[in-house]
Amino acid sequence: MNEFCATLYFDGGIRQGQMAYGWYICNPEDETEVFASGSRTCGTGTSNLAEYRALIAGLQGALKAGVDIIYIIGDSQLIIKQVTGAFKAKKQELIDHRDHVLKLLDHFEDYTIKWVPRNQNKRADALVNAVFEKRKQKCPKKRKK
Repeated sequence: MNEFCATLYFDGGIRQGQMAYGWYICNPEDETEVFASGSRTCGTGTSNLAEYRALIAGLQGALKAGVDIIYIIGDSQLIIKQVTGAFKAKKQELIDHRDHVLKLLDHFEDYTIKWVPRNQNKRADALVNAVFEKRKQKCPKKRKK
């Protein structure tokens, strides 16, 4: 039986209090081969909360795609270290999101989670920025009368 291995890149961001996230799942041997992706606004909150929501959405996407072994890559040291247990989550909202991530990870045969600098997470970051740009176009600033 062949195991389906994939890499998940995720990112979250905030502009003017509005959160957005982006994620994509690709072939670990050929990152131009993308299996699934997603991005959207996700309410108001913090950048850490947006990062967690990106990770959760990406993990759900990976499970839906049938991924068995997942390599997770993100540029938020806080999120990576909270999920690995290196940092303790203090705020209840982050604890709840971390626990949700850990429950999702139980569904994979194996996983690795790794921090990378922002410049190595450009595609996920671009998904987040595209959400904000699209939102900006839909909601132009009010004209002065």
